[in-house]
Amino acid sequence: MPNDKSIVALLPFVVRGALSLIVLRAMRERGFDVTIAYYMRRAEGYTADECADFKKDGRLLNLGETTSDEAIALISDTCRQRNAHLLLQIGAPQAYRQIPYIREKCRDLLVYDILYNPMGHTVNHFLYESAFDAAIVESRAMEAFVNNNTSLPGKVTHVMESGIDLADFFPKPNSNSNEHHFVLGYVGRMSPEKNPLGFIELAEKLAERLPGLRFRIFGEGPQLNDVQERLHVSKAADVIQLDGYIPHVRDAMHMIDLLVVPSKLDGRPNIVMEANACGVPVIGAPVGGIPELIDEGVNGYIKAPSDINGIAAVVSAFISDPDIRSSLQKNSRSAAELRFDRNRMLDDYGNLFSITALESRPSSGQ
Repeated sequence: MPNDKSIVALLPFVVRGALSLIVLRAMRERGFDVTIAYYMRRAEGYTADECADFKKDGRLLNLGETTSDEAIALISDTCRQRNAHLLLQIGAPQAYRQIPYIREKCRDLLVYDILYNPMGHTVNHFLYESAFDAAIVESRAMEAFVNNNTSLPGKVTHVMESGIDLADFFPKPNSNSNEHHFVLGYVGRMSPEKNPLGFIELAEKLAERLPGLRFRIFGEGPQLNDVQERLHVSKAADVIQLDGYIPHVRDAMHMIDLLVVPSKLDGRPNIVMEANACGVPVIGAPVGGIPELIDEGVNGYIKAPSDINGIAAVVSAFISDPDIRSSLQKNSRSAAELRFDRNRMLDDYGNLFSITALESRPSSGQ
C-alpha cells in the first residue's frame, strides 16, 4: 500500500528561492517524505539551489544524464521504493510524455500537475491531462484558464493561494520617503513575460514628466544582457540604476518607494506580496492573478505599463501628498498580514496532500 506521507516531485531544475522548493521543504518539516527529481542542473540566468538537505537524505535524483526510458524507470522505481502516494509534476516539460508510462508501472499513484501561469509548458498539460488526477493553481484567474480549456468532464482544479514569510519581510523603519529622490523599482526575474524592458521604457517616459524621479532594477535572468544593452543607449540612463541580483528581496524593497510589476503574463507573483509586507505599494499590470492581489487605492493600483498618464498621476499624488503616501504604506503592510501569510498557504498544501493520501484514483480508464 502507498505511504500516505510519501511524495515524489518532478522539477525542470532547482532554483534558489523557488516557491516549489519552499513548499516541498515545508512538507518535509510536516512529516512528509519528499523526493525531488530534476532534469537540468542549472537554468541560464538563475542561481541553482544545491538541495543539500534532500541530497543528504538520499532524496535528490538527477535525471539530466538519463534517456527518457531511463528516467521513466528511475522515477517509477523511486515511487515504488518510497511507497509514494503522490507524484507532483512542477513545470518539467520533459515529464509530460513520461508520466503516462509511469502511471502504468505505478497504478496506485495519484498524479497532480502544478500550473503557475498559462504560458510555456502549460499547453502540455492539456495534451496529457488524462494522465493527471488534478491540477493545482495559485490564482482564480489560472483556475478559470484551466477550466475553460480542459476537454475533461469533471476536471478537478485546486486553488492554493501562495503566501510569504511575514517575519522575513517588514517595512524599513522611518521609511516615509527616500531622503533625496523618489524611487520606482523593478524587482524580479529578467525574462520576457516579466517585461523588464517595458519597465525601462516606462522609466524613460516618466523621467521626462517627473524629473525628480529615480529608478532601480533588481534581479537576474535570461534577459539580463538585453537589459544592460538597453540601458546603455537609454536617454534616461543617468536616472536608472541596474543593481542586478540581490541576496534578499527585502533589501531591494527598502530602497524603493513604489514597486512596478509590468508583466505581460503572470500567475500570482510573490513580489507583489513581498513589497506589500515591506510597506511598499505596487503598480501592477492587469494580467493573470495580479488584480486579485491589489485593492485599488489601498495597497496599490492596477495600471498597464503603457498607461503613462495613469501611472504618472499615481506617482505625482504619492510624492506630493504625505497622507496618501503614509496611508498606502500602512495599508500595504496590513493587506499582507491579512491575506498573504505563508503559514496559511503551507497549511493549505499540507491539508491537500493529506486528503490526497486518502483518495483513490478514479477507475475512468484514463
